[in-house]
Amino acid sequence: MSIRARLLTLMLFATLIPAMVAGLQFFERRNSEIAAARRELAATAQGLAQGLHDTVRATAQLHYGLSRARDLQTEDKAACSNFLAEVLKRHPQYTGILTIKPDGQLFCDSLRTGRKLDLADRRYFQDALDAEKSLGVEPVFGRLTGRGVLQVAYAARRDNGEPLFVLLASLDLQKHMQLRAHSLLRGSAVIGLVDGKGTILTWYPDGPKRVGTSVAGSPLDHFARQSQVEPTVEDVEFGGVSRIWAVSALPEFAETGLRVLVGVSKADLLAAANRNLHQALATLAIVLLLVFTGAWVLVELVLRRQAGRIITAVERFSGGNFATRIGEPYPRGEIGHLMGAMDQAFGVMHAQQDTIHGLNTNLERRVAERTAQLEAANKELEAFSYSVSHDLRAPLRSIDGFSQALLEDYADKLDGEGKDYLKRVRAATQRMGKLIEDILNLSRVTRTEIHLETVDLSAMAQAIIAELQRSQPESHPEFVAAEGIVAEGDGGLLKVALENLLGNAWKFSGKRAQAKIEFGTTRHDGNPAYFVRDNGAGFDMTYASKLFGVFQRLHDMTEFKGTGIGLATVQRIIHRHGGRVWAEGKVEEGATFYFTLSQPG
Repeated sequence: MSIRARLLTLMLFATLIPAMVAGLQFFERRNSEIAAARRELAATAQGLAQGLHDTVRATAQLHYGLSRARDLQTEDKAACSNFLAEVLKRHPQYTGILTIKPDGQLFCDSLRTGRKLDLADRRYFQDALDAEKSLGVEPVFGRLTGRGVLQVAYAARRDNGEPLFVLLASLDLQKHMQLRAHSLLRGSAVIGLVDGKGTILTWYPDGPKRVGTSVAGSPLDHFARQSQVEPTVEDVEFGGVSRIWAVSALPEFAETGLRVLVGVSKADLLAAANRNLHQALATLAIVLLLVFTGAWVLVELVLRRQAGRIITAVERFSGGNFATRIGEPYPRGEIGHLMGAMDQAFGVMHAQQDTIHGLNTNLERRVAERTAQLEAANKELEAFSYSVSHDLRAPLRSIDGFSQALLEDYADKLDGEGKDYLKRVRAATQRMGKLIEDILNLSRVTRTEIHLETVDLSAMAQAIIAELQRSQPESHPEFVAAEGIVAEGDGGLLKVALENLLGNAWKFSGKRAQAKIEFGTTRHDGNPAYFVRDNGAGFDMTYASKLFGVFQRLHDMTEFKGTGIGLATVQRIIHRHGGRVWAEGKVEEGATFYFTLSQPG
């Protein structure tokens, strides 16, 4: 592999960890934004349903007030209709207001049509007369207008409970929903209101095309009827367009079967999240491009071009052209000094074949010095990687601190959902901080110099379990450790390995009623092998090869917390001791982790 390829590869690995950390942060933020967008969509549907509910309740209050008006307690139909016409002018959200006699006959109405109607068979009329219900609510289509309306009926009664008349107001659903649609929706969104039979009562936009049609039997209808299970659903097609839908019912008026549907195209809903992700990835790509461009220029100008001059001169000299020289200009630094020295050496070798041998030895020494310089550069790059990872924690601490300040100082100004958002932000930043810390610990394990000593592993395991019991008193697993287990190794590194293994056993057995953890020793290929065993969640041996990889997890994070770094750290420590680590397990029957130790290399 060429020097250029080696240096560029070195730069790649030096930037890999911060790039991975940044990438994880970008994708986690995108997932959080997607979840927030879906919650916003569900909240929109709930808000529309709540608005309709509040309007029904406001109509009931209007009925209650009108029922005590003397203008309605009259046998003068014309005067009664004129009074209701004036009321309708002040409440344009209704298509009409009328009164019905207890026998079901229409008495007077705000439209002053003078028509005769028998409304005794209407469900809203019957519910209003029911003393236990007192209020009748039913979605229908207006006979004169053909528009979807919500009939809200209320029975005015005498002191003895006998009904005087029933007040009925017809809420214009299209107007009601349209007024709210302008301020709540994205560009591609639609709002619909369907009844219990799946008939569309109102639709915005394109209301005239949809009102009166049915969604019964369609995937959208199926979702609307299952709204108690899941408030949002993806990729449901209706009217030739696939959207993400949210649904909300009116629980207090469940007998109406009304469902509010809000649909938004996936691209629109996720536009902000995708835009932020693309910007973040573009920024990361630009940074990496600048790093590699700088490395490329460095390699080309400082190493490759000058190395080419040296190689050409050496090849010519080896071919018998002893008068050849590298020639000026010489670059600054060691390479320039080397080129000048080689030119001088060529001159000397031209006069003496013994001096050539000495110069070859000198060249080998300088190559060794250059190799040492490259190793020093590698250490500097490792320090750079550490610095970048370390500096990532500063903004995370700021995010966490300001989120906590908001929760503490503005708690009375935040609703429950706002507090929940801030708690989620704090949890995400703390999780990212833990991930960065684990990555740095993994890096330290790789670089730390090993100091051999005799380590009492039994006492170390007992101390670790005691600390776990102090920090997590809610868990009480039974712990069994064999006595007198000692080994030769680095005490600090072996403690880190045991902390991870015993911590995992504690975590994954925590849900067992009778949890048990065991530390002991056995024989493997004639040599001592140490093990940590638990009776916890276990794992599928099919995926055993993934256990010790960085960021590899076999259990969902919501079930068992962790960063996926611990077992990778254990493997690095054991390998540095010249040993081997492996695991055996079965789902819901526990797991056993084995490791061996030998003279570190």
